[in-house]
Amino acid sequence: MDKMNQVIFFDVGGTLIRLAQPVGYYYAEMAWHYGLRADALILQEGFKRAWKSLEPRDPVAGNRIKDDKGWWRSLVLEAWSQHPRPEAFPFNDYFEELYGYFARPGIWKIFPEVEGCLSELRQRGYRLGVLSNWDRRLRSILSGLELMDYFEDCVISSEVGVEKPHLGIFQIAMERFKIEASQAILVGDEPRFDEEGARSAGWGIRLVDRPGRDLRDVLADCLRK
Repeated sequence: MDKMNQVIFFDVGGTLIRLAQPVGYYYAEMAWHYGLRADALILQEGFKRAWKSLEPRDPVAGNRIKDDKGWWRSLVLEAWSQHPRPEAFPFNDYFEELYGYFARPGIWKIFPEVEGCLSELRQRGYRLGVLSNWDRRLRSILSGLELMDYFEDCVISSEVGVEKPHLGIFQIAMERFKIEASQAILVGDEPRFDEEGARSAGWGIRLVDRPGRDLRDVLADCLRK
């Protein structure tokens, strides 16, 4: 691969970082702040169902309304749909605190091989970017984890109004990095969002599939091409 004419883009969640605990753990922990002892396993399963039910949204011009905060509120509410809670439970206050909590770098963990791989690529002179279905909280998370400096730029769905697998976010990335489709590779972990989108855009695609295939295996494959 000609490093001077290629950009390697990275998905973030599940590719570079993960939560230190399952989502349901944090949902339940925050509920305890409001006096409700919640079942983390029920909330975890509720989150999985809610996430799988998501459908790609139509693109909009520019930033998503309120940085997708309303969308996240609906997702959290759906995750709670099978868990009882008192009528007086202050869900709005709970969600506001929960939303801010997930912006804290401390609840996120970098996969062990990530920093070494990114450092090696930078040392070799490769251009690196982020292409993620996230919101602006991602910038503070990556900065707090000391990952932001590895990347030339970040293309974040809520900032540009379109998410993977829609072709629009890939076009925005190409325009921003001033490259053609043949010059882009996406490294991700989701066949639905990453692989489907990259292939439709004419990009190269490499997927991690931990524990059997991590970032070292993916990048070794990229560098052989």
